[in-house]
Amino acid sequence: MKDYTLFAKEKLTVSKEPPYDPFMCFVRENHIAKKATGQGELSGYVFSAKDVFTVKGSTFGNGHPDYLKWNQPDAFTATGIEVLLDHGADLVGKTVCDELCYSISGENWHYGSPLNPYDIRRYTGGSSSGSCASVAGELVDFSIGSDCLGSVRVPASYTNLYGMRPTLHRVDNTGEAPYCDSMDVLGYAAKEVEVFQKVSDVLLGEDEDDFNIKRIWIPQDLWSVIDQEVYHSVRPILERLKKSSYEVIEETFAPQIDEWVKTFQIVQGYEVWGSYKAFIEEMDPFISPGPKGRLETASQITKDQYEEQVDKMKQIAEYIHQQLGSDTLLVLPTASSVAPLRTDDLEEINYYRAQSSKFLCISALSGTPQLTAPWVFHEGAPFGISFIGPKGSDRKLIEIALSFE
Repeated sequence: MKDYTLFAKEKLTVSKEPPYDPFMCFVRENHIAKKATGQGELSGYVFSAKDVFTVKGSTFGNGHPDYLKWNQPDAFTATGIEVLLDHGADLVGKTVCDELCYSISGENWHYGSPLNPYDIRRYTGGSSSGSCASVAGELVDFSIGSDCLGSVRVPASYTNLYGMRPTLHRVDNTGEAPYCDSMDVLGYAAKEVEVFQKVSDVLLGEDEDDFNIKRIWIPQDLWSVIDQEVYHSVRPILERLKKSSYEVIEETFAPQIDEWVKTFQIVQGYEVWGSYKAFIEEMDPFISPGPKGRLETASQITKDQYEEQVDKMKQIAEYIHQQLGSDTLLVLPTASSVAPLRTDDLEEINYYRAQSSKFLCISALSGTPQLTAPWVFHEGAPFGISFIGPKGSDRKLIEIALSFE
């Protein structure tokens, strides 16, 4: 079988010039890098940051050249980046993201779509596409991105990384571009377990409550969504989980998942349009078909429709919290497939997005933490398995999920 992988030979270092970039994952016009401001658990590590975070001395571009022109220079450095610098990590650059972050494919018509180091014929996933490509390609030790509908989880799944979407508001995301305040979080990804755990130490701290996890829920209604050939590749992992000391549940978890997806889309769409309305009306930018279609739909959502779905979102969140309680982890696919090929058409890409939304909306709607783990390959392509835990159980979730490795 022909080898389509591509990995860097050494990590990047801090430079005033845009970095060596075999994966097309770093921004160039607004490049910035910063040396660590302190010493600590992350000393010796280098990281990248999605181009949606402020870094004083630069301007974030949100995956669109016209947004970069329209936006004001960053007045301060995002809190999450400052924390990482204070703990010893060097920032080597900012990374390309999907256009206006309104995609999970990894595609960007303006800057080019970052290459997937595990198969350069495939997309990286997005919208934190460049972030995960830079980690998977071994240019950096870890990266931070934003995650609403899987913008860290999906590319982590597609590029064989550990990816984390923390509990809503667990990590301070001050300095992140306006997008979808009610569901967007600062997430992160790493290739090595040790690095992932150290970044978790720094960004998450300790859980405020004790969580005595007793049950693992493997919902057949969600697992039945993915392609059965992919499921065949996953089964050995699921069988290992079933043989653990935890009680295993295989009942339906989300009988109204299609309604959940609708609620997510309306809440996200209304808030995203609110974030981009002024930019679009002032700049009249060219936007590629996928994001453009979603933005046009979002612009038609009324305040009444939004408020109705916010109420439903609260009900969904309460249902999820009741199902998980304080003692249950949900195990589910991260995405509906391995990374799509770059030759797939828009209809196929949209299908993958729609199917993946059934998994990705759960933690977004409920504010619960989710970890995707890189334990499966199907036909040579990575496929992530996810764990969702009770709200606030981020560290316990990581501890238990990684114990199955």
